[in-house]
Amino acid sequence: MKEIPASVPIVSVIIPLYNGGKFIGATLSSVLEQTYTLFEIIVIDDGSTDNGPSIVAGVSRDHPGMVRMITHSDHANHGIAASRNLGIRNAKGSLIAFIDQDDLWVPQKLEKQVNALEKFPDASLVYARTAFIDDEGQAQKFNGRYSTYGQGISGKSQNVFGKLIDEDFIPNLTVLVRKSCLERVNYLEEGPHYEYEDWLLLSKLAYFFDFLFIPEVLASWRVHENNFSAKIFYSGQFSRAEEHCTVALFSYLLKDSAANEPAVRRYLRGRIWRLFLRAKSWGAGPQLLEEHTSNLQRAFPEHYRTVQRAWWCSRILPQFLASGLRRLRRRFVGV
Repeated sequence: MKEIPASVPIVSVIIPLYNGGKFIGATLSSVLEQTYTLFEIIVIDDGSTDNGPSIVAGVSRDHPGMVRMITHSDHANHGIAASRNLGIRNAKGSLIAFIDQDDLWVPQKLEKQVNALEKFPDASLVYARTAFIDDEGQAQKFNGRYSTYGQGISGKSQNVFGKLIDEDFIPNLTVLVRKSCLERVNYLEEGPHYEYEDWLLLSKLAYFFDFLFIPEVLASWRVHENNFSAKIFYSGQFSRAEEHCTVALFSYLLKDSAANEPAVRRYLRGRIWRLFLRAKSWGAGPQLLEEHTSNLQRAFPEHYRTVQRAWWCSRILPQFLASGLRRLRRRFVGV
């Protein structure tokens, strides 16, 4: 049995738990099998009604000092963002890692990432590629096309904000980030469901800090019918989620005294155009496009003309052409 004193973890692993009894045992095992040992696991029970908490309690008894479970004060369901925030605030480590209740890590994940941050002290966050697996742990392709996910330039730390707000290319389950950086951006925003809370947090961090990429598959993202991220993708909520992410991100940056307002507004104009392009490429109809228009104009009245022009172009642009333009841009601009 592997044990470490609870007072010395360098890494705190944050795992929100909501009715995840089917997979949480395998997830915990993949973390406990890490070759790097100076970590703690914090599981946040988000109002589960299944056997997930009892499974975690059993693992905690077998690994004292390494695994602990906490709950919200009212024992209710508050969502992924609120649960992660609760875990971060209770974390003892100076580095924070995220993994969901159904995903897996390769054994060398933490060791390689901690070493990378030591080698590149100017980097505040390190991430890698992830593979996709199904309910049974077998490799599969996401949306029938993608066998892995995660892009970047390896060998150096860099600011990726301008690229990250175009496309989310960072798998959250591979992230290792300095806790002080999360404190700088006030943790995750606890907004509505389907909010792209990962993309929002990473975008805030990317504005102020440099990231580092390891071009290896260090995790497995389990995609199944109850997977939260898959629900966003297949439910049609991704367009509204991106709108919320856009409003929350740029409202935050425009209020931050350390941000360069002219540059932020320039990024915002580009983000508005790409939001409408993506919405149309995924088949958004006139009503949803008008909804985006109204909400963006309300949030950013100074950019009324940009929103109007993007909306008008999205109305007349055929979906197949919007999809083609998006694929072309991703292929040649890259990350």
